[in-house]
Amino acid sequence: MKRSEIAEHPCPVGRAAAQLVDAWTFVILRELFLGNRRFEGLRLHTGMSPRSLSLRLARLVDQDILEKLPCRDLPAAHEYRFTEKGLELWPVLVTLRQWGERWGGPWRRGGAPMKLAHRGRGHQLHVQLVCAECGEPVDARSGEVRGLPRGRGLPA
Repeated sequence: MKRSEIAEHPCPVGRAAAQLVDAWTFVILRELFLGNRRFEGLRLHTGMSPRSLSLRLARLVDQDILEKLPCRDLPAAHEYRFTEKGLELWPVLVTLRQWGERWGGPWRRGGAPMKLAHRGRGHQLHVQLVCAECGEPVDARSGEVRGLPRGRGLPA
C-alpha cells in the first residue's frame, strides 16, 4: 500500500497516522502544547527549516488540528491554536512523552529534561489508561478485537 492510500484505508490507526505525518509533527504539537504559538518561536524551538515548518503547519490547519489566527498584538503576524480536534491529541503526546522518558534514554542524572506537573496538585503528572465504562486500568492485553473479517486477527 502506498503512503498516500493510508488515509483512505478503513483503519483508525492508519487514518490518524496519515494526518499526523511524521516525527516533526509531534515536535510541533509539543511546542504548541507548551504555549509556543508563533511561527518564529516554533522555528527556533524545533530547529526546523522555514519551508518544512510551513508545510507541516499548513497540513495541520488543512486537517483541522490547528487554526491560523492573526496575532492580537502584532497584526502582521499569525499564531496557531488548537482546534477541539487538536486538543484531543494531548493524551497522545503525554503518553508518548512518558514512553520516551522510559525508553528514549539514556538520560543524564535527574532523568529526562522536561517534567510534567499536575496543575494545582504539586506532584508529577503520570497518565494511565482506564476503561471509561468500569474505571479499571487497561494495557495492551486488556482489549480484544471484534468486528474484523474472519481470519484477520491481530498478532499476539
